[in-house]
Amino acid sequence: MNDRIKGNLHIIFKGFIIGSSMSVPGVSGGTMAILLGIYDKLISSISNFLKDIKGNFLFLMKFCIGAAAGIGSLAFVIKWLLGNFPIPVSFFFLGAVIGGIPALFKKTKETPLKLTSGIYFLIGLILVIFIGFIPAGNFNISSGSGFTYLLTLLITGIIIALALVLPGISTSHMLLVLGMYDTLIVAITEFDIVYIGILGISTLVGIFLITKPIEWTLHKFPHQTYCMIIGFVLGSTTEIFRDKIIPAIPMNADFVWWITSALISTFTFLLGYFAIISLSRYSND
Repeated sequence: MNDRIKGNLHIIFKGFIIGSSMSVPGVSGGTMAILLGIYDKLISSISNFLKDIKGNFLFLMKFCIGAAAGIGSLAFVIKWLLGNFPIPVSFFFLGAVIGGIPALFKKTKETPLKLTSGIYFLIGLILVIFIGFIPAGNFNISSGSGFTYLLTLLITGIIIALALVLPGISTSHMLLVLGMYDTLIVAITEFDIVYIGILGISTLVGIFLITKPIEWTLHKFPHQTYCMIIGFVLGSTTEIFRDKIIPAIPMNADFVWWITSALISTFTFLLGYFAIISLSRYSND
């Protein structure tokens, strides 16, 4: 019984961490799920939901409880910390991302590294960096009416699902690129049930459509897939540098500022690194 309770708490706790980190640029939910060793189980539970409805439902329910708690509580704290201490907090998340790389690398060792391994890594790295450089609001689909607009919302939901499921792709950035971020925030604050409902249903449909091929690739080509995922994860760190660290550096920063910031950032980086290393011990639920 104690082991069962401990296992349930681990799932809820991991959901909590994933939910709270989703507001951080460059740290996607998929990335954090992989670093915490729960990604494969999430994908399998969704794609094979009908094969074990009770077991999969209970697992997803525990995960969603933790994620909802994280989004509703710690996410606001993280946003406040990023707003007031962007550089040390960003380095904490950089450390967390880098700290998860060894666990990912172990998953590639089922097959010896080859030249093609580097190619798959570069594909993942370049793809995420490219997505990160797409200007915000480059496509504006936040307004419209009629059947075309509803269809656009459905397509948007599927794109959001892709960002949610694939590691290294920031959901918030994708919403900004699509011109949907501000509209979605307004819809949530004004309780626009129709808008949120259509987008929510389309996102859910997108998740079920996407998880099956992802699960297939994880089982059929695990080495290649994880090489690409490592590229995804490392590529996501560029967004943290570009959007949070570099803009936070003062134009007239003096020597004392650089030394102080370097020491504090090194400490927070190591804190994030060893936090993920410690959590990875509980990667098998």
